[in-house]
Amino acid sequence: MRRLLATGIGVLFVFACVSESARLRQQLNSADPAIRADACERLGQLRDKKAAPLLIKLLQDTVPAVRFSAALALGNIGSAEAVAPLTRAIENEPREDVAMAMTRALADLGPPAIEPLIKLTGSIKPLVRMTACRGLGRIGAHQAVEPLVRRIDDPDPNVRRAAIFALRRIGDERGLEAIARRVQSPDWRTEENAEQALSGRGYEEQLQRIRQILRRFHH
Repeated sequence: MRRLLATGIGVLFVFACVSESARLRQQLNSADPAIRADACERLGQLRDKKAAPLLIKLLQDTVPAVRFSAALALGNIGSAEAVAPLTRAIENEPREDVAMAMTRALADLGPPAIEPLIKLTGSIKPLVRMTACRGLGRIGAHQAVEPLVRRIDDPDPNVRRAAIFALRRIGDERGLEAIARRVQSPDWRTEENAEQALSGRGYEEQLQRIRQILRRFHH
């Protein structure tokens, strides 16, 4: 009896989620931008893959808040079909905060987004460069090491810091050597960023390897 009751509750829960998703997909066509934005957010939370094509269309919405929410929802859903549309939207997005949200969503899509993210490390928008660096670090993209090394000398300090932390997270020897060189940099800001990247729990192995590289420099 209990098993039947539990099964019945589970079926009702699934039905309720399906019903809510269908209602929310309808709300994406609302004339009210606040309703569209809220529907995007909720659909992302539900990871409704059926909503992905509709959310992709909303990357071109006239209201920034809707574009912002649609992008983050696509990242939560994790649909690979959103890689190309998000990349195009980032390139054309006039608002830097929205472009940053789109870049974060792109990074949430994982390995299929590596190549676009590498290109975005050269964006004219500092927040996009920073977020692309962070995303590549989260993914653990070894093929991004050289572009990330170039970002260590970025004019924006937040981008420099993001690149260094990404290289530490990836753990590739080339990146760790680049960080080690910056520890000895005459530019105190670059040196400070590098030293910050050497601290923190969870990166003891990378820290030890960097210390070994530093010892090689001194011999």
